[in-house]
Amino acid sequence: MKRIIMTPEDLLRIRIGAPLGALGETMLASRVVQRNNVAGFSGWRSQVRASIPADFGVLADILPVDDGFLDLITPTRGARSMSAGIEALHLASRVELRNEVESVVRHRAEFGHKPLPGWIEQLSGRDGTARQHVAAAVESFHSVAFGGRWAHIQAYLEAAADRMARTMATEGVEQMLAGLHPHVRWRAPVLEVHRHIECCNENPEGSGLIIIPSLFAWPEPITLHSTVDDEMPLTLIVPVLRDIGDFAAVWGPRPTNEALTALLGRTRAAALQVIAEGCSTTELARRLGVSPATASEHASILREAGLVDSWRHRNAMRHEVTMLGSALLDGDLGSSARIA
Repeated sequence: MKRIIMTPEDLLRIRIGAPLGALGETMLASRVVQRNNVAGFSGWRSQVRASIPADFGVLADILPVDDGFLDLITPTRGARSMSAGIEALHLASRVELRNEVESVVRHRAEFGHKPLPGWIEQLSGRDGTARQHVAAAVESFHSVAFGGRWAHIQAYLEAAADRMARTMATEGVEQMLAGLHPHVRWRAPVLEVHRHIECCNENPEGSGLIIIPSLFAWPEPITLHSTVDDEMPLTLIVPVLRDIGDFAAVWGPRPTNEALTALLGRTRAAALQVIAEGCSTTELARRLGVSPATASEHASILREAGLVDSWRHRNAMRHEVTMLGSALLDGDLGSSARIA
């Protein structure tokens, strides 16, 4: 159990934060895929493990399943897309990265955990090589872990954050906190956070609390705090799933959308569906049975329409649907508009 001691000022400064973004959620997913006892994720985990990238060991080094993992989420806060997250990682303060490394090294030594590999200390180096390795590993694992469904997951998380914020605005902080059960329980003036081990108390001391819903903060909430800004609120990342059975609903198959074909044409609609699974231009061409140049043209048109995002990963151009593209595939443009 972790106890967060809340003052009246802290309660006034509670707010619902935006979801972690592609980089942060991918990092948490890398911890879940390493676990062997997380019921409900077993099918997803088996599928991901079968295609695990060769450089996944980089993520396993910095994000082990125990409590002492390296927090690269706080230094890259606010990055919504993968490209923005990678840029934020490269631009992160060297002082903050060094502090994060030193903090987790102390934590792991204090609790008798296995030391982190020595290369991690190079994350705060001037040449940025270590950060490049982390960025490449995150991008590789993201494609495998989310299978092109990131925009759908992002929309789900943003809708969850919107519901939490709306509850707090219309029914009050206590009702919003009550909705976090069983992961969190409010017993004034203490916010009890479910953890499998006893943890040190947290005292925001008037700086407040940011609560963020997450798909892969499982099976228990995660608390993060800045190592360079004492006035920055404590971050509490809470599982968005009430029970693990909800995962199937989040990850379920997309319904057939015949209107999509009428709107985009058969080939371009097929291209959007293929991209929704995550692919490169070469893979898109193979799946559609067209030349790479034609596949690139389809992806370009879909990108200009705001339905697809593209970025270069090593020697290939990778594509993924945007929230608008995901909503179009799901036949739920109204939901996309509300989130936007």
